[in-house]
Amino acid sequence: MRLLVYQLIYPFVALLILLKLAWSGRARALDETRADVLERLGVVTPPEDDGRPLLWVHAASVGETLSAAPLLKALSERPERARVLMTCSTATGRAKARALPGVDAAALAPADFLPCVALFLLRSRPRVLVLVESELWPMTLCAAAWSGARMGVVNGRITARAHRRYLALRGLFTSLLRRFERVAAQSEADAARFRALGVAPEALRSCGNMKYDGAPASEEARAAAAGIFARLGWTGAPVWVAGSTRPGEEKVLLDAHREAAGRRPALRLVLAPRHPERCGEAAGLLEAAGIPYVRWSELGEGPGAAPEGVGCLLVDRLGVLGGLYSWALASFVGGTLVPVGGHNLLEPARLGSPVLFGPHTEGIPEPAEMLVKTGGGCVVRSSGELAAKLEEWLESPVRRAVAGQGAKLAAEQFSGATQRTLEHLEPLLSIKP
Repeated sequence: MRLLVYQLIYPFVALLILLKLAWSGRARALDETRADVLERLGVVTPPEDDGRPLLWVHAASVGETLSAAPLLKALSERPERARVLMTCSTATGRAKARALPGVDAAALAPADFLPCVALFLLRSRPRVLVLVESELWPMTLCAAAWSGARMGVVNGRITARAHRRYLALRGLFTSLLRRFERVAAQSEADAARFRALGVAPEALRSCGNMKYDGAPASEEARAAAAGIFARLGWTGAPVWVAGSTRPGEEKVLLDAHREAAGRRPALRLVLAPRHPERCGEAAGLLEAAGIPYVRWSELGEGPGAAPEGVGCLLVDRLGVLGGLYSWALASFVGGTLVPVGGHNLLEPARLGSPVLFGPHTEGIPEPAEMLVKTGGGCVVRSSGELAAKLEEWLESPVRRAVAGQGAKLAAEQFSGATQRTLEHLEPLLSIKP
């Protein structure tokens, strides 16, 4: 009955999600082709059936997709492996999934509406469904269970705020979550929340976050970033990177940059909004702040390709942050000055870049705590604090180097999650024909 009620109100839920996207300035994310709409309706083209069973992996967007990359790579190296169909809720996530080793096909996820999910399952016939993080769509889970698919979760994560929402709908979710045979949670706190929602204790294990096992920036990525800096005339200049920024953060970051650059004119900024479709909004803030900028996509080839005096590179391209972090004297990670919960603090830390972040680290408490403990990171609450820390590291290369080593040390504490996840999910991942 609860599921029936949910399906009746689902069209209104979907409309609210679309309105939220539009209101947040991400309306461009709604631009979809006819083929995209068909995938949302469940018209998917699975990998060619060569006799091997199908593993369906679902992730929300780019971050979740990349966090599953180490697991998918490990599975692809097995002598006997299943075909892998990966679905994502966004087109950018799907684009990343198509490039991952071990993914045979990628598509947009079907809408969480019975006709759409049923058609998807009929066309793909997965033997196992593995969810990444917390993509708990009720109709999808129920229909997958009806189809006979076994289910599990990797990188399982439920924030305290989301947990309260799930508890309010416990009658809808508890019976569904009991069907999970394996849940590899990111932390003991996440495991406890899954347990409270109905996952069997024997199905749970705290395995860590696989995104921290991802390969660091390649030499090609580092070279590409160095090439960009050469075109800008920034070779040898002190550069700091503000990555994965959210609405409400850019103004603070630009104020900090102006303050620090006022005393250190050579300082340059790389600004990378979490969602590239927000670059227009960020460009408006840069113009209002009087900071000359150029977009990554506008740069030509060779040195001098950018106008003189550019103080900021606005990144409107996905997948390049790693290379940029590798050259940063310091890095700020977004989603932390506003109550989002934070993004991947350890991506720049692994590269030896000291990390700055705001107080909102509810989604990443362990890495934040470890970075502060090792001296590899620092909490900043205002533009003044951020500017002061940048200037401190500019004035003392020794302090900056010590902070960089502390950042690397913190990152090393979180390795090994992929192997633990593989071991825990072995009964699901070893799919026999």
